[in-house]
Amino acid sequence: MNILYNQSILRNFFYIYAVLFILFLIYFFSGIGVLGTLVDYLAIGVLIISWVFSTRLFKLIGGLFIIAGALFTLTSGGSFGTIISNTTSNLPLLLFFSTLPWIGTVVKVGGLDESITEMIQDRANRVEKIYGRSVVTSYFLAVFLNLSAIYIIQQVLRELFRKTSVGFRNEFIIKSTLRAFALAVIWSPLEVIVGLTVDSTGVSYFTLLPWLLVTSIIVGLTEVFLTRREFNDITLDAPFNEIDRQALGRSIIKMVILLISFLSIVMVFNMNSDLGFVMTVALIIIPFSFATAFIMKRFPIFIRTGWETWKNHNNHLQNFSVLFLSLGIFSGGFNSSSVPGVMQQVFGYVDSFLILILLLIMAVIYGLAMFGVHPVATLAILAEVLVPVMTPENVLSIGIVMVVCGMGISAAAPYGINATMTAQSMGINPYRITKMNMGFSLRMGLTGILIAMIALMI
Repeated sequence: MNILYNQSILRNFFYIYAVLFILFLIYFFSGIGVLGTLVDYLAIGVLIISWVFSTRLFKLIGGLFIIAGALFTLTSGGSFGTIISNTTSNLPLLLFFSTLPWIGTVVKVGGLDESITEMIQDRANRVEKIYGRSVVTSYFLAVFLNLSAIYIIQQVLRELFRKTSVGFRNEFIIKSTLRAFALAVIWSPLEVIVGLTVDSTGVSYFTLLPWLLVTSIIVGLTEVFLTRREFNDITLDAPFNEIDRQALGRSIIKMVILLISFLSIVMVFNMNSDLGFVMTVALIIIPFSFATAFIMKRFPIFIRTGWETWKNHNNHLQNFSVLFLSLGIFSGGFNSSSVPGVMQQVFGYVDSFLILILLLIMAVIYGLAMFGVHPVATLAILAEVLVPVMTPENVLSIGIVMVVCGMGISAAAPYGINATMTAQSMGINPYRITKMNMGFSLRMGLTGILIAMIALMI
């Protein structure tokens, strides 16, 4: 393994992904058997190389998934060939995650993110006002920039709060950015968990959308009300920069048009194709981003910036490659074993009480997240386990809870990418983030269950 660990491979990892995705897309649309076998073995190669460069946590998770998945497959009568072919089942998810930087680049090169960060300021530097504005700004940017939004807003807030104590600054940043991110992406078509839920439950994204928006708004308003009181009568020692409100207004209008256009295109393609939601969004992101940059007359800088951003993003995608590819091995083996039957029996005991099913879903997602199991992996398992208890009447409610709980725990999961990235930049233990945000995650999950029960009755 050590022979693979060199910086040359790491700097050129994007080429490996590019070859894998191009061959996968050709196979996906052509169905050529030989090409499918080539993609299977290439995916195994990518998994091995990615594992070498991944962090210790993802090596552990990936290793457990591979061992468990292989054992499940072999003891169920499968072969090593089956194990290899299972690796590619989550390639659409990996492709989707790979293309995300392009739409984020459109927002950046258009100057939209810089204008919106001006919304954070308060003329009197009242911290409770800055908190509310930080949440709104983080929320708005997260819809488009996903994880990049957390980094952008945290950098702005770190500079704004540079004269405060480290503990106070960290608490403010953690609460205002990670909570807003969780609230924003529960309804974003760019969120992996949303796409995974849509594909696994069969519920249309546009059926889920209004319920997810209502949940997001209710929890968001509640959190701003509750948390702002913690910062009452506190002011900052920071300069105030005058805001060009006309430029800010134009930026907001552009962002709204961008969002509506993207959602409209996704809806049209999703209704008129059998690609699946995740695959549809993954295929739309790049051409939509290119077309938008051209219309905004920012195409040359978009190409330069987007290419570098995409390369850098894919050169550091090893953790997610290990997660998604090993999860494919695990899911395939798990589904062929007797374990889903046992778990289905557990859910079957409470299948007459939807509220208990929803609480059990939340408990599984939140509990496993505390041990480093990504909600994407948990939802992939639950998608199979819940099949017997899903009915046309309750599937919408189950879908709502899967999304809300899957993202709700992201603000508090100690090994999640959001908390890990924030903890590393602040130099703190990720369990401090869990302590600060666990109450929020529980409130968000329980609110999602309440909304899901209302959806059942309407």
